[in-house]
Amino acid sequence: MLFPTIQIDEKKCVRCGSCVKDCLAKILTLDSGFPRFVPGGEARCFRCQHCMAVCPTGAFGWNGKEAGKSLLPGKTPDPQEVLNLLRQRRSIRQYKRENVPDEVLQALRSAMYFVPTGCNDHRLFFTCAEDVSVTDSFREDARKAVLERIRNATLPAKIAHFARLQPALEGGADVFFRNAPHFAAIAVPPDAKDAHIDPYIAAAQFEILASAFGMGTCWGGMATDLFQSVPALLERLEIPATHELKIIMLFGKPAVQYRRLPQPEPCEWRSLKSE
Repeated sequence: MLFPTIQIDEKKCVRCGSCVKDCLAKILTLDSGFPRFVPGGEARCFRCQHCMAVCPTGAFGWNGKEAGKSLLPGKTPDPQEVLNLLRQRRSIRQYKRENVPDEVLQALRSAMYFVPTGCNDHRLFFTCAEDVSVTDSFREDARKAVLERIRNATLPAKIAHFARLQPALEGGADVFFRNAPHFAAIAVPPDAKDAHIDPYIAAAQFEILASAFGMGTCWGGMATDLFQSVPALLERLEIPATHELKIIMLFGKPAVQYRRLPQPEPCEWRSLKSE
């Protein structure tokens, strides 16, 4: 991996040192008043871009990225609005048979650029069925693949319990995609520092934004197990060989409206006290 570079517009730089103070890795210093990497600092940069973001005049450029091309902070939602969104989120298993508008798909795609990852390792890979006809083809292939393996007694151990689904599958039930018009598959390289959690953070952020657009979502655990267990289906996702599938997220416009919120069992919350 090439080490990053920094570019400073010395006409804009006011030599305030904000970039140096906010650098968690402590790899920046001031040289004649202007920020520079300390010797060997490039190798220890973990690419958070805080240096560029904190610069008050936009003088700091990072690895060829210009401060002037960064999005500016916008209005954050009211806390009660966020709380309402989180409370109202549900796993949706009934969907309207219609495509999500292109502008919503684009917003969901672009939001994934901002997903936090361990050490800013942004090698997440997303593949999405963006048309209901594409999802339909996966629906039918999945149903046939599982039925064939049930009848031949060749279900992989991980999905052996799918044998109980035979009557539903023979009746044409869509037990894996829940009639959703779309799904997104999220994969990550196994060597990513936080490969065990990054895809799920991405899925959670995807779900929250989809909910804000009035979309429904469902974490497709059964679909994920199926893809991971049937190579022919996994290949259709076109995930690079360097990555592993971690989660399938179903989404689309809900065909059902819930009139009240759930009454969840409380989680245990312990407040620590000073000794």
